Amino acid sequence: MSSRLRVLAAGTGLALTIAGGMAWAADEPPNIVKYRQNFMKGNSAHLGMIAAVVKGEVSLTDELAGNAQALAEMGEMLSANLQQLFPEGTAKGAAGVKTVALPAIWEKWAEFEQIAMRFQEQTAKLAEVAQGGDMAAIGQQVGVVGKEGCGACHETFREKES
Repeated sequence: MSSRLRVLAAGTGLALTIAGGMAWAADEPPNIVKYRQNFMKGNSAHLGMIAAVVKGEVSLTDELAGNAQALAEMGEMLSANLQQLFPEGTAKGAAGVKTVALPAIWEKWAEFEQIAMRFQEQTAKLAEVAQGGDMAAIGQQVGVVGKEGCGACHETFREKES
């Protein structure tokens, strides 16, 4: 199986996991937090692999488009499942959960949703740009995803790491 197919298969498996696994985890805040953290680590991993190629740290350019597509699919899943991934009772300070997700998420839910939508839009654009292979354009779009998607959310809705 090609590496691109493995990446797409992993994304598909994640989608099925979200669709099928949300019901059992929704009632258990520690489980949904763990799931959510793994989901976000997946986003970070794909973005990190793309950045490593763009920076020239690795020469796996044929992996780039597959990782960008997988990240775009995760952006879609995030937007489609935002309430299931971030149910009330899963913020920092909630009983039994270990998370850096701040209560501001639920206090400013509309703003949080807008950032998730921007992440979806910008990761879709990254997948599109990655098809062209222009490293400068891909690098620029990685920066946009980092600033308008990841960074915008982390700035307001995630506890700063020390």
